[in-house]
Parts: sequence; structure tokens; C-alpha cells
Amino acid sequence: MIAVLTGDIINSRKVNSEEWLPKLKEYLNKITTNDEEWEIYRGDSFQVQINIERALEITISIKALIKTNSKIDVRISIGIGDISFNGKKVIESYGSAFINSGEAFEKLKNNTLIIKTPFEEIDEYFNPIFKLLSFIIDNWKPVTSETIFYSLINKNLMQKEVAERLKKDKTTVNRALKRGAYDEILEIIHLFNKKISECLD
Repeated sequence: MIAVLTGDIINSRKVNSEEWLPKLKEYLNKITTNDEEWEIYRGDSFQVQINIERALEITISIKALIKTNSKIDVRISIGIGDISFNGKKVIESYGSAFINSGEAFEKLKNNTLIIKTPFEEIDEYFNPIFKLLSFIIDNWKPVTSETIFYSLINKNLMQKEVAERLKKDKTTVNRALKRGAYDEILEIIHLFNKKISECLD
């Protein structure tokens, strides 16, 4: 089984794509093994094929990355399932993971995160949590978003080191992480991976 993320940028017309597109491309290149596993299409939509255990962490990282710009946001659905056909591009691939991701994305209305899996109990358990997560993340300011993004992609670093690399005061970093509920988000990511792994066993 794999995870497929489907997303689009909210209010993309309000900013020049050069403000967010190169950063997103750079990040997607880092988290995938080849170019066939991600695609940006229609200017502001994207699809990414990734390992299930990285699905939620990468989803939140993309949200944080995009929200470093205060004028835009991003909606993302996570679909989990099988892949029955590998296309030359991820948007040409097919399988239940892609169907689940697409169907879930269509249901995104008042929140910006959703999941659909082959396991009804997982969907029922996590979608209320995702609504709360989306409420928290959607209110992040650029400083919080930047700090959490950098912390998520460098989890081996201490706060002091994160502060040094971001050229910020350690207290500023600490406050941003607390404001963004970083520790609680790490707990949810851990819980997600544990529950999904139990279902796959």
C-alpha cells in the first residue's frame, strides 16, 4: 500500500507563483526518490506518491512550507490504498490510493485536511483530529510556519541549532513552536503511524 497526497494552493492568484512554487518543487524533490512520484499541474494543484508512514508528517510540512507566505494556504487530502498502474507521471497512475485521495479531496469544504483509507475505523478516528489540526495550522503566522517546517525536516536538531540556522533568538523559536502546538503535532504524527501500522499488520 501507498499514500497519495492531492492538494491545491488556496488564493494562488493573489501571489506570484515564484514566491511559493520553487520552494514546493525543491521540497518534493527531497522527499521522493524520482520525479515520477510528484506532479504540479494546472498551475496550483499537485499530487505526490509517498510511503504511508511519512504521509501525515509530509502533509503538515507542506502546509507549513506554503504558509510561510501569509497570503496563501493549501488544502490536502491523504488517500491510502493500492497502486494498480504506474504511469510515467504520478497523475497518470491508478489504483485505490489515487481514487481515495481524489474522492476525499472533493469532500474538503470548511477544513483543509482530510484522509480516506480502506479502513473505516481509521477514517472515523482521524478525520475529527484532522479537522482540529487544520483549525490549528490554518491559523499559523509565517514565523510559526517557518519554524515548524524547519523543525519537522530537521528533527535531529536541538532548538538552539534550529534558532542558529534560522538566525533567530532561541526564545523566539521556542515561542513559535509552542504557539504552533509543535509537540502535540508530533504526538499526533506518532499516533497516526502507530494506528496505520496496526491496520497493515
